[in-house]
Amino acid sequence: MAVQRFDAPDPAEFVDAAKAAFRDGAVLTVQGRCEVEYEGRTSGYLGDGDRLLVAKPDGTFLVHQPTGHKPVNWMPGGGTVEARESDGDVVLLARRTNPSERVEARIREVYGVTRYDAEDGATYEESGTEAEMHEYIEANPDVLEEDLRIVEHERETKYGFVDFYAVDRDGTPVVVEVKRIQATLNHFDQLQRYVDLYEGTNDSVRGMLVAPSASERVQRALRDNDLEFVELAEFGLDAKGAMEAKLTDF
Repeated sequence: MAVQRFDAPDPAEFVDAAKAAFRDGAVLTVQGRCEVEYEGRTSGYLGDGDRLLVAKPDGTFLVHQPTGHKPVNWMPGGGTVEARESDGDVVLLARRTNPSERVEARIREVYGVTRYDAEDGATYEESGTEAEMHEYIEANPDVLEEDLRIVEHERETKYGFVDFYAVDRDGTPVVVEVKRIQATLNHFDQLQRYVDLYEGTNDSVRGMLVAPSASERVQRALRDNDLEFVELAEFGLDAKGAMEAKLTDF
């Protein structure tokens, strides 16, 4: 592993460093003031601002603003990134052909450049997955409700698989739907369909949505339809960002 830092390089120095990094399969990060244009499936423009640019050896190109975890613009791997001088500025151009699109960052002022000869052959192994939630609940049904008894795991219905079919201490059937991410209105709708299905054959059926969290809107929808929410906050951490939900889910 080698890291090389260039502080405020001039355009010629920047282009030479970038070309060398691309040639050698290194990761290039740039701190600078730039504007960004996109052409492809749509078109877009981002005016001047201080940004972090990342170019990876597989052709991935990311444009980050000072806040937020997502890039404001990006190009996935499979294309190319090149550097050149243009009218006193430096330009990083990412392109790919399928589909045809390009991201061009015109850097007005380069504050710093880092070349990172990185090696990483590890495979990400996620913990706290939905399958692990199922195993945990099956082994510890009391975390949902005292004296709850699991009858069947992943019972098939015409609408899909019910995660757990259970009965409470009074013998009332309980349909349990488990979600690894924050509960949404779509999850509420799914649980409601399962409950409606079983209410056709039982006088009383309870529905229980289990997730690390749920917005007040989702919890209100559950309450208004006599459905229940159980929070398993210990499964709420996710390195891949699975806690994200759409605005319409709130």
